[in-house]
Amino acid sequence: MTTGPPGDEMDEKKIESFDDLFEPFGLDEEPEQPAAAPPTSQPQAETVVCPSCGTHNPGSNRHCEACGARLETGPLPVAPPPLIRATPGARALGVLAAVVLVVALFAFVWSVVRDDGAASDVAQNGDNGTTETSVTSPIQIEELLPSVVSASSQYDNFPADNLIDGDSATYWNDKGLRGRDAEITFRFFQPVQIVEIDLVNIADAERFTRNYRIKGYQIVSDDLQVPISGTLEDVADPAPIRIASLETTELTLRVTSTHPATSYEGQPPFNELAVAEIQFFGSSG
Repeated sequence: MTTGPPGDEMDEKKIESFDDLFEPFGLDEEPEQPAAAPPTSQPQAETVVCPSCGTHNPGSNRHCEACGARLETGPLPVAPPPLIRATPGARALGVLAAVVLVVALFAFVWSVVRDDGAASDVAQNGDNGTTETSVTSPIQIEELLPSVVSASSQYDNFPADNLIDGDSATYWNDKGLRGRDAEITFRFFQPVQIVEIDLVNIADAERFTRNYRIKGYQIVSDDLQVPISGTLEDVADPAPIRIASLETTELTLRVTSTHPATSYEGQPPFNELAVAEIQFFGSSG
C-alpha cells in the first residue's frame, strides 16, 4: 500500500476544513413556464356597404371611400346657430324703432278721435243689459232746403220766403218791431241732419246800416233737448253757426238781441230787423 507523503495529507485536510466554512451552493431548477393562452380571434371591424357602388367601408365612415356617396340615411348633424349678441348700436336702433312706433300709433289714434265726420252712437239694451255700439260713416255735406218758412211778423213785400230763395239781394223784414221777440220757423219735408246754419245779412251798405241786425240768437230744434245760443258779429259776411242735429223736421230761430240801426249819409234809420238769407248745410240721407 502506497501512501503519499505526509504533507499532501495535511493539505487535503486543510482544504476540507476550508470548504466547511461556506454553505454548499447549487442552481435551482428553472420554474415551469405557464402554457401560452391560445390566440383569440380579433373581432372583425363593422363595415358599411355603399348603396351606390357596393364598396365595403369602415363603419365610422359617413361617405364612401370609392365614390364619395353618402352612407348614412339619417340627417346630417347641423351646427347650432350662432348666438346673437346685441351691440350698443343694435340696442339704440331698437329703442328708436319703438319710439317711432309709439308716435305713429298716437298720431293714428288722434286723427281718428278728432275726425269731425265720424260719430259713435251707444244704445243701452234694457232687456239683457248689454251695450251695443255703432259707428256711422262720414256724412256727405250738402245744402238743405226747407219746405216751409214762417215768421212771427213780416211785410207783404218783404216776406220770410225771401230767406230761402237763394237770392241775397232780397231780404225779410219784421213788421217795425226792431227785432223784438222775432221768431223764424223752418220745416223740412223729411228728417235732416244739420251741421251748420249760415245767417247772411244785407250786402248793400245803406240798407245794412239803416236796418236792425241779429246779434243774440237761440235755436230750438225738435230733435235737440237743449237750445243752442250765441251772438253774431255785426258784419255783412255770412255768419256760420255750428250745430249737431240728427233728425230735424222743424227748427226755430229766436232773436234775443239786435245790433241797432243807424243813419246813413243823412238818411234816418229804419225800425225793422232785416236778414237776407238763412242757409242750412248737412245731410238729408
